[in-house]
Amino acid sequence: MQAVRVLLADDHPLFRSGLKSMLQADPAFQVVGEASRGDEAVAFAKELEPDLIIMDVSMPGLDGIEATRQIKSWNRRVRVLILSMYSDDAYWRESMEAGASGYVLKRAVDTELLIAIRTVLGGESYVYPTLLGGFCRNAQETQESDQGEDALSPREKEVLLHIAMGHTQHEIAEMLSVSIKTVDSYKTRLKEKLGVSKRSELVRYALKHNIISDKNV
Repeated sequence: MQAVRVLLADDHPLFRSGLKSMLQADPAFQVVGEASRGDEAVAFAKELEPDLIIMDVSMPGLDGIEATRQIKSWNRRVRVLILSMYSDDAYWRESMEAGASGYVLKRAVDTELLIAIRTVLGGESYVYPTLLGGFCRNAQETQESDQGEDALSPREKEVLLHIAMGHTQHEIAEMLSVSIKTVDSYKTRLKEKLGVSKRSELVRYALKHNIISDKNV
C-alpha cells in the first residue's frame, strides 16, 4: 500500500521535528515536505501534492486558517489537520469553515494525533473531544432540534455539507449546477428547519450530526 504523503507546516523547528519523527516511525506515512510559514505551506502544497497537511494555526506570512482556505480553494482532495494551542470555539469553527478536516490541541498531540490523522484520512472530520463536548453543550443551549435532520431532503443535506465545508454560495451553485438564488433558498430553508440563524450554527449542526464527511461528496 502506498504511503500517505504528508506536508508539515509549523514555525517551531523542534516541534516540527518531533512530528516528523512520530510519523516516520510508521511506514504508512511519508513526510514529503516541511514549511515554516503559511505562504510556504500554500506553495509546497501545490508543488508536492500531499495527501495530508498538518498545519499550525499560528504562523508568519499567512496563518494556518487562511493557508488552509487558499489550499482548499484549488485542491478539495487534500486533507488538512490543524494543530493549535487555542481551545476557543472560534478557532476550530473557523478552521473547519476554511476547509480543514480536523482540529487537535498541541498539548494532546502525543495521544490524539494519530487518531485524528486516521479519522480524517477515512473521510470523517475530527475535533479534539473536549472541544466538541463543549460545543455540543452550546448546541443544546441554543435548542437545536435533533428531529430536524430527519426532515432534511438529500439535496438539503448536500447543500449543508458544502456550507459547512466553507464553500461560497457561488461555488455551491457551480458544483450543484443550480443558480445562486436556488442555493440561497436552500440556505434559508435549512436555517428555518433547524431553527438557527447563523452560518456558524449550520456548521455546528453538520459537525454534531456527522454530515461533514468526504463520503458525502
